[in-house]
Amino acid sequence: MEIISRSSKETQSIASKIAQEILSNKRSNVILLEGELGGGKTTFSQGFLAGLGVEQPVTSPTFVIMKIYLIPNSDYKVYHLDLYRLNQEWEVLDLEIMDIISNPKNIILIEWANKTPNLWKSLPHTKILFEVINANERNININP
Repeated sequence: MEIISRSSKETQSIASKIAQEILSNKRSNVILLEGELGGGKTTFSQGFLAGLGVEQPVTSPTFVIMKIYLIPNSDYKVYHLDLYRLNQEWEVLDLEIMDIISNPKNIILIEWANKTPNLWKSLPHTKILFEVINANERNININP
């Protein structure tokens, strides 16, 4: 499914709806975010977490690699990863990502997932590709 987002708020609204679909078990708990720098991955992540009720500020974990957010009034956690600085699959595996993914109460949101494509091939996931159209518009391609 392709969606044209005309603003950051619209991207966040799309993300919020996808987050709700995950909680209702209509989507995989692994979300792969791909696209160029400035494409909207972090903006999407902010809307996604807000849609789950997270009120704290959400920034990309570029330098810390992974942040964990608790979903209010639930047993769910969101593991937000940014793989931009990683170059090898073993670096992701060292984060014990497969153990994290195996817990159905964990939602995994991965920016720059295309840096380690072989890790995700055999896992159920939703891939979201962001393409810049212009300064405000993004083509968001959602592939369950």
